[in-house]
Amino acid sequence: MIKKRTLRAIIGLLLLSSFGAFAQLFSTGERVTLESEVLGESRQIQVLLPEGYRAELSSNYPVIYLLDGDYNFHGMSGMLDLLANKGQLIPKVILVGLADKGTEQYRKYMTPNDSSSPLKENKGAATEFLAFLNQEVQPYIQQHYRTAEQSILVGHSIGGLFVLNSLLNAPNSFDNYVAISPSVWVSDNAIVEQAKSKIKGLKTQDNGIGLYLSLGDEMQMGQYAFINELDIAAPKNIDWHFKHYPDENHNSVGLIALRDSLKLIFKDWYLAEKYLEKMQPTKTLDYYAEAMKSLDIQQSIPAGVVHIMLRQHYRQNKADQVAGFIDGAIKRFPASKLVLVTKFASFIGYYDSQDAALSYLKGYENDFAESVDYFKALAGTYEQLKQDKQAKRYYQKALALAEQQNANLWLLNILRAKVNGIST
Repeated sequence: MIKKRTLRAIIGLLLLSSFGAFAQLFSTGERVTLESEVLGESRQIQVLLPEGYRAELSSNYPVIYLLDGDYNFHGMSGMLDLLANKGQLIPKVILVGLADKGTEQYRKYMTPNDSSSPLKENKGAATEFLAFLNQEVQPYIQQHYRTAEQSILVGHSIGGLFVLNSLLNAPNSFDNYVAISPSVWVSDNAIVEQAKSKIKGLKTQDNGIGLYLSLGDEMQMGQYAFINELDIAAPKNIDWHFKHYPDENHNSVGLIALRDSLKLIFKDWYLAEKYLEKMQPTKTLDYYAEAMKSLDIQQSIPAGVVHIMLRQHYRQNKADQVAGFIDGAIKRFPASKLVLVTKFASFIGYYDSQDAALSYLKGYENDFAESVDYFKALAGTYEQLKQDKQAKRYYQKALALAEQQNANLWLLNILRAKVNGIST
């Protein structure tokens, strides 16, 4: 008989190995080590690519640079998955978490050089850390990933102070600055004195920059003094916003504040159905052409929007015009090709026949060799036609791709259930 202690050890090992395999299914992206010449040390960043990145080769993505990355990464990445990947309220983004090397060093690098680090008398080194971001981190991200010309710096608390200091001293470093409950109080509100002398004369890029300030239920952060300087200077090249969250504390405000800030930054991206229904499909395409030009990005039009445009054609008895509409939309929006094709196929299957839908989808197999969604749609069509062998084959293709691309667990579970549930 196995002794209880031995049995517990075996169970423990099994649980640990299971947890390790389970944890791998929740991707936190890629850990990258940079040998920084600016800082004279090794620094790490965490890079999380958006859902579908490997299949959407015509797309580029805004980049969010998140300070105190190891502390904030899990919460923010989960929120972005819902906001961008699933909800499509904003474009998909690349998230770059900037790792720390201990509390004291983090505070030193977040504190302006003319101030003292909180709780210590050592001087700040924000200038050096901003140079690291501008000269080493941003170039690395731009060289290795498909980035759009749209960058966002996000910091909370002492990180929020770094955001404000960066805006005042090198405003063209980023397109948008998100300062969540910034520690304006550091060194007797020294950042406010900077603002008095610098805000009005800031020289920014032609289209200006965005500043998004927020505050929880806090009395001692000193932020209203900084806001007062913005009110007095009224800078025309800074599009600034402030929101107070009286029901959030210093630690809880970060998630909702970043969510709201991103919705403001990308306010032109999402069109509610009540507005879409009043627009003709061609006008909707014009709208997204202008939105992408304004945001300087190339991405797929949201799937929900494509669905409504196609539905409008069928409801207005214009089904005969859909194929031409799709072809024209693909030419104008190459990054939208996958969603246009798969959505049109679903309408063909509903209004015409599954055989017609299959024929249409098969014509694009070489175009979407890296797309889980394409193979999943193709498998589903075969399944509707009761062609189980082919359905299983394409679900297996979709599953293999999903595993290779480290897709989310919910998608893997759906595909595994399909593969295991079809007998051939």
